[in-house]
Amino acid sequence: MPPATETRPLQGLARYWIALFIALAALPMLIVTVPGASDYPNHLARHHIFAAIRQGTALDAYFRVDWRWVGNLGVDLPVLALTPLLGVETATRLVSALIAPLTVLGILLLSRCAHGRVTASAMFALPFAFAQPFLFGFLNYCLSVALALIVAAAWYTNRQHGLWRALTFGAAAIVVWTAHIMGWAILLILIAGAELTTLRSVRELPARVMRAAPLLLPVIPLLIWRSSGEGRLYWYEPELLSSKVMNFVTALKGLSMPLDLGMTLVIGCAAILALLWAGGRRLEPRLAASGGLLLIAAMALPTTVLGSWGADLRLTPVAMMVAVMAIGPAQRPEREKLLFMLGASLFVLRAGWTSVQWWQADRVLQSRLALLDHVPEGSRLGFLSAEAECRSWALTPDRKVGAYAITRRDAFTNTLFQIPGSDLMTIRRASDTLWLDGSQDIPTLCPQGVPDMAELRARMIRMARDGFSSLWIAGLEARAVPALPGYVIVYAGGNDTLLVRSRP
Repeated sequence: MPPATETRPLQGLARYWIALFIALAALPMLIVTVPGASDYPNHLARHHIFAAIRQGTALDAYFRVDWRWVGNLGVDLPVLALTPLLGVETATRLVSALIAPLTVLGILLLSRCAHGRVTASAMFALPFAFAQPFLFGFLNYCLSVALALIVAAAWYTNRQHGLWRALTFGAAAIVVWTAHIMGWAILLILIAGAELTTLRSVRELPARVMRAAPLLLPVIPLLIWRSSGEGRLYWYEPELLSSKVMNFVTALKGLSMPLDLGMTLVIGCAAILALLWAGGRRLEPRLAASGGLLLIAAMALPTTVLGSWGADLRLTPVAMMVAVMAIGPAQRPEREKLLFMLGASLFVLRAGWTSVQWWQADRVLQSRLALLDHVPEGSRLGFLSAEAECRSWALTPDRKVGAYAITRRDAFTNTLFQIPGSDLMTIRRASDTLWLDGSQDIPTLCPQGVPDMAELRARMIRMARDGFSSLWIAGLEARAVPALPGYVIVYAGGNDTLLVRSRP
């Protein structure tokens, strides 16, 4: 480690920029009305159901809410508390806007507590605040990761023993678990890496285990929650090896293929450069061990765990982030400063590009949602996405935008996901459980790049038979939408068409 006087320029730079990084991380969510995360409309719809159920709306006929303590409530609980004051859309957006800043704060704190300073390697970890899980819209999971990083940083700092420490970390573990069970698992791995690498002898192991025992308190609500045994416990992708490799390649997927892949490549090359070129760099053993354990877990983890899809996909960016953070600071301050600025520039580019993309999409999405003014209150709206794409990379809410019918019209629609055993919200009618997320997707015929019109007609007919009084066809001009007996077009704008059942 260099003398303290040599690091003052870099530390002074860090102090000025850290507040800006945290503020910049909140920008994408704050400057839009309709955030661009893929699953965001579904989360918003669920929050509206939580707030409106048993309030005399039409939603009572479509949904039920079973209030219980599960490990998947991170954003849901604060939104539910704020909805009476702010309304569900503002509350969801503001709480969601905290996720990326808290992730940035967690990265910076963990770097500071592990290395004794905010390092250049932490700057290269910052772009992962906008990794694929965040852009996909795994809100509860991403919040739990941010909280896990902050709690791990506190663990690095607090080496004391005592009842109050045990109670504090036990409560923190329960908060992380309540946000999302995988965040708790990540916290345990971070702490395991820290404790194992600081063992001086095997004799210390029992004492270390007892010291970390309060972090296992969430086992109690976990056993209560999973005692029902609902849902598929685990499932592996058939093409296992290729899917694992792609999880690493697509860790930053979501905005633009050249930008996302290029940034992943730059971060990887910069990490190698930092080790080979920056002079005197070493790996911080606690973060290195934790990063290694997370990488192993990401390779071993099934695609679906406890009914939750994408478990390994979600964990991979966190593993890469922690592994990069393990790289220690250079002995030569000018090289550390250069790498610091390069990493910071990547984060500014990532946050700025996300903000620009979401802001541009927001104006289009707001205009598209004008269609909902013509949807009857409390009706059943079938949403079908016929947007033909043979190669899709950018993650957008276009496939889920129909869920706004729940939020703004108290209607039933077919974009919601359900995870058996993990959902507070369930669908009342058994027949409606056929109309879940995925039922809105019309296949694309490739290489022609056109929607499968035969499947679109068949899906429209099935929806008519199942009592959907309105159909929103997205991705086609009105003149290309197949005629449906008994329905008339009441709205056509751009590539959005609304059909409503005509009165006899």
